[in-house]
Amino acid sequence: MATQFFPNEDPTVGLIGAYAIFAITYVSRPLGGLFAGWLGDTLGRRRALSFTILLMCAGTALIGALPGYAAIGVGAPILLTLCRLLQGLGTGGEYSSAISFVYEHSAPRDRAVRVSYLVTTTFVGISAAVLAAGLLSTVLGEAAFEAWGWRLLFLLAAPLGLAGVYLRKRVAETPTFEKVAQQRQGQEHKAAPIRETLRSQLPTMVLFFLVVSAYALITPVLSSYFITFMQREGGLSSGQSYYISLAINVVMIAATLLTGRFMARYGLQRTFVLGGVFIAVLAVPSFAVATQGVGGALLGGALLSAGKGIVAVAGAMAMSHMFPAHVRVTAGALAYNVCTIAFGAAGPTIGIWLNASTGSSLTFSVYIAVVAVISAVAAVLGRARLRARDTEPVAGH
Repeated sequence: MATQFFPNEDPTVGLIGAYAIFAITYVSRPLGGLFAGWLGDTLGRRRALSFTILLMCAGTALIGALPGYAAIGVGAPILLTLCRLLQGLGTGGEYSSAISFVYEHSAPRDRAVRVSYLVTTTFVGISAAVLAAGLLSTVLGEAAFEAWGWRLLFLLAAPLGLAGVYLRKRVAETPTFEKVAQQRQGQEHKAAPIRETLRSQLPTMVLFFLVVSAYALITPVLSSYFITFMQREGGLSSGQSYYISLAINVVMIAATLLTGRFMARYGLQRTFVLGGVFIAVLAVPSFAVATQGVGGALLGGALLSAGKGIVAVAGAMAMSHMFPAHVRVTAGALAYNVCTIAFGAAGPTIGIWLNASTGSSLTFSVYIAVVAVISAVAAVLGRARLRARDTEPVAGH
């Protein structure tokens, strides 16, 4: 992306520019989250899901059709920024809406495992994307892939988006939302999820912000930064780095499935503590070993992926578990998006800057470890809220 949409005089400047545009997406996420949250808490989880996938897929497909810097100069990064903002509007409400949908369709005893399935399917999608990128890079060759082949991956969003809308319009609304809607009608109470969230959920959102910080940071680290790190610091080709990413995603999938069962038995709070400690201890060694060729990158990436799998399931569960049903999508989306802005948006950019400033490729991993410690400590201090049990009734249970 840096070579396509930025001038090539200084590769580091181009890379920072690409990551900065990556970060800009997070600016529009809270707005998208608030609107999707209003839809989800006012008109239903299903409508919110249809709205978010349309925006995300439109923004993604348009990126595949954009002219590059060589064709239109500064207009290229400007158009890329607009597409990323559109993606952010959709992404802002997607995760909270989807998790609420699965959470509310599940019995309390099944929620941890089923939320882990949702997180797992997210990583399966990422793995499919990485596999497609690796195959295209191999079939076309790196030169052709970097020149135009990458566009095919973005253009796939158009048919996938249409399929997603078709499926989402044919699922049943959650029994929890239907009960909330009936109560509002009986009390003649007009829904105001944004105002109610800001009035009653701020302390809970602060706790959420802290415990989810490690997940918000490590997500862009593994989805984008680590691929670049393997190429720049480990000397791997783009094809090798893609296949390694695919392999470590398999580890991530296994970690999420195991974490769901761990969380069902030991609870949300202990899962957050486990994930924070795991990442804090292993972040620096993982990046250190990842500079040692293919084997080192596999080992380091696998350790980071296992840590991400743990905190991903805990973060997803917290998004619904910590907030009451009548403001669940709004509060979850707002808290999550503010957290991703603070820790995820600037993560790769901070990584490039820290490493360049200190002359060490491992400085950023120290930052990751510190944030993981914050997450674990917050989980210990907030154990009473995180251990609270949700007793909402579910149809059929």
